[in-house]
Amino acid sequence: MKETLAQIAVNKCLRIRPEDNVAVFFNPHFTKLAEDIAVECFRNGADVLLNAWTDRYHLAELTYLSEESLRQPSVWCRQLSLNATAEFFLGGVYDPSIFRKMSPEKLAANDEGESASHEPYSTERKVRTLGIGLGLVTKPRAKAYRFNFKTWERMMTAASDVNPDEISKKASTAVSKISLAEKLKLTSPAGTDLEFSVKNRKLRVNDGIVDEQDIADGALNASIPAGAVETTIVEDSANGRAVLDIPTPWAGRTIRKVEWTFQDGKIVAFTGDRNALELRKEWEAASGDRERISMLTIGLNPKAKFGYTINEVVEGAIGVGIGGNEDLGGKNRRGFFYSGSVSKASLMLDGTPLVDRGRLVI
Repeated sequence: MKETLAQIAVNKCLRIRPEDNVAVFFNPHFTKLAEDIAVECFRNGADVLLNAWTDRYHLAELTYLSEESLRQPSVWCRQLSLNATAEFFLGGVYDPSIFRKMSPEKLAANDEGESASHEPYSTERKVRTLGIGLGLVTKPRAKAYRFNFKTWERMMTAASDVNPDEISKKASTAVSKISLAEKLKLTSPAGTDLEFSVKNRKLRVNDGIVDEQDIADGALNASIPAGAVETTIVEDSANGRAVLDIPTPWAGRTIRKVEWTFQDGKIVAFTGDRNALELRKEWEAASGDRERISMLTIGLNPKAKFGYTINEVVEGAIGVGIGGNEDLGGKNRRGFFYSGSVSKASLMLDGTPLVDRGRLVI
């Protein structure tokens, strides 16, 4: 009999053991999967806490708490991070259009507080985490971002079923090539022309499984659907322009184009479409090393498709991020993070292609 998603998540992805303290974060539309995960954890002898977040609860938090309060680490979140050894994240809010009611300043303050509540403790204690993308698949989210709900659901289901061994094989080849490169160059027909370095930076593979080697390397975060190589970029190495033109959901809106120009790794121009300019307002209100280039992702999942919620794992996808990257072993202070993907990207490693116009060359 085929294993259920809960069984795969608990037994293969995070390998839950009797000594684990497990936290499951979920919205009520995914209560059954949260319960299924809890059942599998209990079968393995682990302790479990179900932590429900409703849209009304989250909207009230963002509406009534001041920016100063939102920036402070939550006592409850901090205690979860200090006690959990494994965490499951089952999507997000049911209807992301609620975020359109929030000011950029409130969104920036909330991101800062959430990061401060979890990341330092989770990284230090090596808490394993798994995000399950199917938890994002809701009809209100499809409406907010103008997705075809059934097409999106079918794609997410297919991409979630890709064999981790297939991803790992591609990742191994990509990692061996990237690790030898002195300089990387990213270009695209839309105008991306960016040079940077990842020399001596850790290369992490998201194949959906957090095993003992991953824990030792600090690669603690996995996802379903899986499929990416991730690394930090040397923070002062980037020069040129990145045009992120794959539609990306953000705060109940869709950003279709954002452009960053970098000089010695620092943003000197931030432009884009109307929603990108809304993102810029949050960016301007944020703390940390928000203006620094942060990370690079190379997608490896052959069943994932662009334009939905998993752009970063689409095979041949190249993603670029800005802001905090301490959780990945970088030097940028946390407080703000955003990443997007480049369409028909080409990524050259010392002149040799790893990705050619969106096609993985392995």
